[in-house]
Amino acid sequence: MSYQFYKILHLTGLVTLFITLGALAFAGSDRRKMLMALNGIAAAVMFVAGFGLLARLQLFNNVGTWVWLKIAIWLILGATPVILRKKPNLAMPVLIGSIALGAVAASLAIYKP
Repeated sequence: MSYQFYKILHLTGLVTLFITLGALAFAGSDRRKMLMALNGIAAAVMFVAGFGLLARLQLFNNVGTWVWLKIAIWLILGATPVILRKKPNLAMPVLIGSIALGAVAASLAIYKP
């Protein structure tokens, strides 16, 4: 599959992940299960597409620190729904932190330090 395909898939997963995080922060308990499932699917899509991008960029054999940092951010964002479920009163700080992590992940992907 092409670089463009993986990029679109990765960005679609990213958008879906952040939409579901926002919805989870303020959703009632009747929608939470569906949103958590969609969030998990989005995280999995991002993960697979991210490795597809690495393969297309031929960086799979020489993984830099930026990739490990992005994986760490991905894991943190993947755990965010659990935090929101256990501590719903922290919804706004968790969302702001998630946005900040997203910005860091984007800058790592763009600059590849």
